[in-house]
Amino acid sequence: MSACLREGGYKVRESASLAEALAALQEGGLALVVMPLDLPALQRIQGDFPTIPVLVVDQAEGSAGAIEAVQAGAYDFLPLPFDGAELRSLVAEAVASAHDEDNFELGAIEGSSGELVGTSRAMGKVYRDIAKLAATPVTVLVRGETGTGKELAARALWTHGHRAHLPLVVVNCAAIPENLLESELFGYEKGAFTGATVARKGKFEQANGGTLFLDEIGDMSLPLQAKMLRVLQEKRIERVGGRGEIAIDVRVIAATHQPLEKMVEEGTFREDLLYRLQAASLVLPPLRDRMGDAELLTRHFLAHLGEELGVQGKISREALSLIARQPWPGNVRQLQNVLRRALLKRRDLVISREDIAELLAPAREPAVDHHLAELARAALDEAEEAGEGNALRQVVAEAERATIRQALERSGGNQSKAARWLGITRLTLREKLKK
Repeated sequence: MSACLREGGYKVRESASLAEALAALQEGGLALVVMPLDLPALQRIQGDFPTIPVLVVDQAEGSAGAIEAVQAGAYDFLPLPFDGAELRSLVAEAVASAHDEDNFELGAIEGSSGELVGTSRAMGKVYRDIAKLAATPVTVLVRGETGTGKELAARALWTHGHRAHLPLVVVNCAAIPENLLESELFGYEKGAFTGATVARKGKFEQANGGTLFLDEIGDMSLPLQAKMLRVLQEKRIERVGGRGEIAIDVRVIAATHQPLEKMVEEGTFREDLLYRLQAASLVLPPLRDRMGDAELLTRHFLAHLGEELGVQGKISREALSLIARQPWPGNVRQLQNVLRRALLKRRDLVISREDIAELLAPAREPAVDHHLAELARAALDEAEEAGEGNALRQVVAEAERATIRQALERSGGNQSKAARWLGITRLTLREKLKK
């Protein structure tokens, strides 16, 4: 093995024992460890020198020991007997991966507003996992609570992967009605259903060669799960109304906040699809488990939100202290939304502890619910007495007015932005404001 590596231009230092190897690593200058299968020794090396990749030698690919070695942190393993060219290629990949991983962590911390942000130990693991997974073609299941940044993680996997020059197509499975999701994913042929006047490519075809991100895949129906499993297995799709299959080359990244294992037990998610999706998993920690990142996140969001809103993003030390003590059930997204609202309220003034406390208070929603309930009761009483009425229209109209008021408040009076949030045109919003 040493001779093979030397032939490839590598400098090799041999050690006869773990102690000798640790001493050599301590001296520095080594980029890679190649060692026989020894889990305690591997764990010691990984613990003392976590940035140095380790290749493990084993008799047979797929042995329990080799799998444990990879799970314990080994970059990969080599089955014996090995091919010299394969060994040199794998060594080159491992060394390059370690270099990319170091650069990736800094980029992720210092990136734009579309990046994951944090320097905590928990986020360090996320960056390392992304760096490793980005270099592979495997399907990845991103898991985490709502608001932890699953789409950002998917984008990072794409950005730092081999398909970054090809499209990333995003589909939110929870946002598309069940009866439309199949044609959205697989496309349809002309005449497939009423209104299908022309053939249309689905998201899989649009992402061909690139990456498809399926957000909230736990919301997918069982019949569609079966079709998804077939696509992942066979790399082929069939359009709705189509008669032939279309070959595709797409990397799939899926995400969910739901407990898929429990859904499997309840019969609402296919076990075989779960196995296929989590060929590799990436778990994002909730904000409460990385509160050391709270101040960094706050300053990051204030800088970008301030630029977006055209205000100075300033905050008091007392407000930062309060932020660091909150549980943040909505995670990073909730923190960002609270800071946005605080900036809209204070503009160029310093955000105070009281501002944050007010925005975090369980405030107005119960009052709004109570108001709507009272309105509904009154409208129904009136309709019952008259024998007819328009109670539903009255309540819906009031709920619409309340939603529009909140959208305008959050947008600082910007009608174009409020209209986008409401899902209507600016002209429609202006018409509603006149009523």
